[in-house]
Amino acid sequence: MRLEDVTAELRPRSDWEAVDLGLALARRDFWRLFASWWLGMLPMVILCFAFLRDKPILLLLACWWWVPVGSRMVLFVVSRHLFGELPGWKAIFREWPRAMYRRFFFRLIWSRFSPWRPLTMAVEDLEGLRGKDYAQRVRLLLRRGDATVVALALWRIALTFWLAGAIFGTAMLFLPQPVSEEWWMAIGNAADTSSWLDLPAALSWSVTISFLLSMSLVDVFSTGAGFGIYVNHRTWIEGWDVELAFRRLANRLRGAGAALLTVLLLCFAAPAAKAQGDVEASPKETIESVKSHEDFKIHKVQVRTPSSSSSSSSGGANLGWLGGLGTALAYTLIGAAVAFVVWMIVRYRHVWNRKAPAGSDKKLTPMARVVMGMDVAPESLPKDIPTAAMELWRVGRRQEALGLLYRGAISRLIEINNVEIAESDTESDCMRRVAAEAATHATYFRGLTDAWMLIAYGRMSPRDEAMEELCQRWPFTERRAA
Repeated sequence: MRLEDVTAELRPRSDWEAVDLGLALARRDFWRLFASWWLGMLPMVILCFAFLRDKPILLLLACWWWVPVGSRMVLFVVSRHLFGELPGWKAIFREWPRAMYRRFFFRLIWSRFSPWRPLTMAVEDLEGLRGKDYAQRVRLLLRRGDATVVALALWRIALTFWLAGAIFGTAMLFLPQPVSEEWWMAIGNAADTSSWLDLPAALSWSVTISFLLSMSLVDVFSTGAGFGIYVNHRTWIEGWDVELAFRRLANRLRGAGAALLTVLLLCFAAPAAKAQGDVEASPKETIESVKSHEDFKIHKVQVRTPSSSSSSSSGGANLGWLGGLGTALAYTLIGAAVAFVVWMIVRYRHVWNRKAPAGSDKKLTPMARVVMGMDVAPESLPKDIPTAAMELWRVGRRQEALGLLYRGAISRLIEINNVEIAESDTESDCMRRVAAEAATHATYFRGLTDAWMLIAYGRMSPRDEAMEELCQRWPFTERRAA
């Protein structure tokens, strides 16, 4: 096993993350794993078909007892592929006999009902431990994630029955009705009398095949999930991720080691050769040499100090010039700010005149004349909308009646209450706008919208009493004068 060749990310995970890792490994090689599982089950299937052909239910029980052999074949493929070696069919066939006879009594008799089998099977096959070493290793691995392995076992049982029922139920949909009714009656009688061995042959074989397919699918993925938990436990205990990081670092540094050593030798050898070639100087000569350097020369600079009168006059002139510049800049900024405020007021002047005061004679233009494909223009509607809608309702034109009432409400809300309803608004958008801009009509409009959507989309008309109440409660009594 070489950690450098691993084909998945090794890092400490939570228990259910480890389950996800195992499921991902099973999905990656699903068809190879599925074929390997059936290869392990093949001897038992052939043997049972030869001797239990007339008792498919007993054949199913025998195949269920043989499931650990198929699980071992799945574990062999998925474990090799994780560490960079995808076994070919020749290697799988070589492993096939060992999967059947190795630890036969322990695997198929003693620990057949163990819920920890997906985890302990990896200890047996991959680590090859037996006896006390095996028991100690299993106890160490089960210190974390014990509940997850048990939950995985319960999930495996429940999913097997559910998937088998789904396969069997799907097959029943394609049967002729008389045969389907006969099968359901036979299943009901078997459930009452507990005589599952006396089912009709075709029904028994259908149930058996459904369960065999379900067991194969579930066991492939549950074995992968158990192997994911096993890998995660070893990562936590043995620090596989840390070891793998150091190995990769060593591999990267190995190639650069020789070059680095050569550079270091050259760096140390050059000063040594120079030191041998130089003649050692006396301390006095060294001091004189240092003092004669350009950095130790004394430089003198002569500075003239101006008189007080000239200094004050030039300073005042400079200050006067700077003061004038600052004043001009200040006036410029103030003018720019005033211009910006005036521009904003002119640019957005419509905001201040959005809603006209009460009693204003200014005519408001409707925001929309068609909403959701319905004409809501005032001239397209009758003067007395509730009466016209009720007449349509009485003659049986119910959707048209509710549509007229709904169009009239939208038109009046736009025309009278200045609700900003757009042409692209839906029923929900209209309700939100009415609730925000015309709260006094929100309750009525919500009830009217519910009735309209019920008949327009659900093809369910409200009761006559509800329609009469909507017409009687009509809140719009007049139009805005032109």
